[in-house]
Amino acid sequence: MKVTIYWVTKDSDKIARIRERFGIGTYRSVNGETPAEIREEDMELLRKTERRGFIQICNKPT
Repeated sequence: MKVTIYWVTKDSDKIARIRERFGIGTYRSVNGETPAEIREEDMELLRKTERRGFIQICNKPT
C-alpha cells in the first residue's frame, strides 16, 4: 500500500528503527514527508506506531 509518512518525532534513532522495520527509504521532503510502500501485513503495526505519536500516515495521491 502506498502511503506518505510525516515524521512527528525528531529522534534520529527512532526514525532509523522505524525505517529499518518497515523498509522505508531515507528520502525526506522539505515538509518532513517520506513516500513509502508498506506491505498489507505491516499496516496494523504502522498504525500502532502512528498512535504512539512517532509518525502520521497520510494517504496522498501520487
